[in-house]
Parts: sequence; structure tokens; C-alpha cells
Amino acid sequence: MQKRRLIPLLLPDRVKIASVCLVALFSVIFSVTASAQTDENGLPDKSEYNKDVRTGTWSIYAQGGLSWATGVWYENVNAKKSYGMAPAVGGGVDYTIRPWVRVGAEYMWSRYRREQRLSSLDAAQMPIKAYGNYQMNYHNAKLGAGFNFMEFWPRRQAQWLNIWVGTGAGYMMAKGNEYGIYFNTTITENGISKPATGNINIDNNSSVSIQGNVRTTNDHSSFNRFYIPASLHMEFDVSRQVTIGLKGEMDFVMNRKDIAPKNLAFGLVTLRYNFVPGKAKKMKKHYGSRLATMDANLADALRRADAEKARADKAEAERQRLAQENADLQRQLNDCQQNRATVVVEKPEHTVLFDNNSSYFTKEQAEELKAFAQQYKGKKLSLLAEASSSGSKEYNQLLSERRLERVAKALMKIGFAAEDLKPSIAIGSQRGIDAAEVRRVTITVE
Repeated sequence: MQKRRLIPLLLPDRVKIASVCLVALFSVIFSVTASAQTDENGLPDKSEYNKDVRTGTWSIYAQGGLSWATGVWYENVNAKKSYGMAPAVGGGVDYTIRPWVRVGAEYMWSRYRREQRLSSLDAAQMPIKAYGNYQMNYHNAKLGAGFNFMEFWPRRQAQWLNIWVGTGAGYMMAKGNEYGIYFNTTITENGISKPATGNINIDNNSSVSIQGNVRTTNDHSSFNRFYIPASLHMEFDVSRQVTIGLKGEMDFVMNRKDIAPKNLAFGLVTLRYNFVPGKAKKMKKHYGSRLATMDANLADALRRADAEKARADKAEAERQRLAQENADLQRQLNDCQQNRATVVVEKPEHTVLFDNNSSYFTKEQAEELKAFAQQYKGKKLSLLAEASSSGSKEYNQLLSERRLERVAKALMKIGFAAEDLKPSIAIGSQRGIDAAEVRRVTITVE
């Protein structure tokens, strides 16, 4: 019977290394999770970053590392320590629906290998296996979904770190072969051949033939199986477009039967490219939009300033016109006052007198005004309204304006048009006389 010494998949020193790595990994996760609490002072809103990078965006990634297979039917006997692990490479494409969920497809290639180097041979049975090597290459394709539980803290500090927990469904396609070397010794005596095992006695009367041979075998095998993946993926954003990560995955093989392994484990490094605009382009677009808005606001402000300037210029022109008109009227008034004493007025005129602090005239005054107006109907009339100097200048000015308006309305009722009553001037108490004779409106026929 063959003597075999089995070597476990993970040696004691590897168990220690794996334990240290797991402790370090969970320490990082817990420390980051602890620091992912809301800052009491508040953080800048990251909704724009999530909207650009993790909402409705595509990404591709490459990954590579090591794989381990458990539950392989072919035993390791005196094999190399490195046979317990194998290289693994692959890649995939993901679509991030929201910052906390994404879906995608992935491909992975790897292999597992087992070797038998027998330290001693037992000649009790033939043929004797001297060496064995088993290698299986497999291709994994899966559809999966990932969930980012770091998004449970929407105002977390470590926004550059995301931890995705994933699962899905996959299909494994594997092909390999078993290579073996066997020794076989047979003895033929009296025409009968049998394996040469144990002690052999040969005498002079025997006819014995002993034959030895070496046989090699190379058997091919293949299988296709479904599997369920479970992964933990830590990703670090180097930039808006580039992300690196560490990924651990365990694949549970379904309906494995005799040849497929029980589980496949992976330790991988990932490099992801996100199809999003870079930070420079994003800033350029952002500030370009702001500059466009500022330019529009500036143009609108300039238009408003031009409109205000035009209105101000118009108001200034109107003010200057009124000032000039007032100056002309004042000059005419001064001329009238200077010439009043020396020049004999030959033009017919009529005076409507008012009581103190009143803009109403009596019925007799109205009859006299009507008689005067009927006499000169169709002529041009000028009106000058005055007030005595008692009271304030402002009030006297308003009082004389009311008196002027009262007489003008009476004349228009008689038949005069407004154009026939020019100039019509109210001077208030500018003459400075405090007497009843200046509480009047003087009508002059032009």
C-alpha cells in the first residue's frame, strides 16, 4: 500500500499571516466607519460629486491577485508550498445606478494545482504510482450587484473611501488534466504472468521471466458549474476618474459532484476607470457657467444703467427747460413791475377782488366779470393772480394759484378757450404788499 503524507492547504505560518491581514483589514474598516460620523460643524455638500461620479455612470476595471481552491478531490502529497495558491486576473464593467448600488458583469481566469511526490513506494501492489500532477484552468463569468454601506453616513468625512458588499450569480467553465508516472514489475512463470510483489523464489527447475516497465498517463477532465459569489470590496478614489481597491471574494460552487472544488477564494487588487468628466473639466464647466451667468447679469445691469442714464438725462433736460421758462417768466414779471409805474396801460383790464385767505369771489364780482368778458369775447386775455404778504410765501403762492384757477374756469364757462388765457401767472405775495387791494386777479385784454 502506498504511503502518503498529506499537507494542508494553509500551513501554520500562513494561518498566522492570514489572521494578521484579517485583523488589519477589519481594523481599517472599523476606524473608517467610526470616522464616518457626521461632523458637528458640517461638511461641504457632496451631492454634486455623487451626482457626477456615482449616479447613472459607467466604469470599467481590471483586477489581479491570488486565488485558493478548497475541497479539491486530488490530494497534495509532499507538494510545493506554492501549489496552495494560484494567480488570478480578470476585469469587468459596472453601471452605478445610485451612490449606494451598482450592477455589473465580470470575468475571471485562474487555476488550481495539486502535486503528489511520494517519499516512499510500497511494492506490495502493482502498478506503483511514483508521481502525480493535477492542474485545472477555470474561467468564471458572473452578473452581480454591489451595495455601498458607507452611504449610510451621507455627510461622512471619508468621502474618498467606499466599501461595497456584493453578490450575484456566476457560471464556471473549467478544463484540466492529471499527469501520472507508474512503475510496474511482472513475473511470468509456467506461462502465467502476475505482479512481482513480496519475496520471489527461483530454483534451477523453474522457467521464470521478470519484466519491468514505466507507464505515464495524461487524463483530461472538464466541468461546468454554477456558483454564488460573495465579495467585500474596499475602494479608494485617487481622482474623479481613477479608483484603486482591495477585494476579497468567496465563490460557493453549486452541484459540484466529484470533480469541482467546494469553494474558490480570491484576494485581488483592482484598478477602475470611471467614465466621468475630470475635475479640471468639471471646474471649467462650473466656472464657465458662472461666468456666463455673471456676463448676463453684467449686460442686464449695463442695460438698466443706460436706461436710467437716459431717464436722468431726460429729467435734467426737462428741469433745465422749466428753469429757463421760470427765468423768462420772472424776467417778464420784473419788467412788468419796473414799467408799471411809468407806463400808462392803455390795454383794458378788469380786477376780481377776493377776501382775505379766500379763493372764492362774490356773486357781484361774478356778474362784473361776466359783463367784462362778454364785452371782449374772442380776444386774448392775460391773467395775473396775487395775494397779500400776510402768511407764509408758500401758502400765499398756493392761494394765488387757486384764485387764478377759479377766474380761469369762470372765463372758460363764458366761452373763452384755454389758449385764449395766456399768459396766466400766479405770483403769490412777491410784491410784498399787505393790503386788500392785492388780493386779486388782474385780467388784461391783449
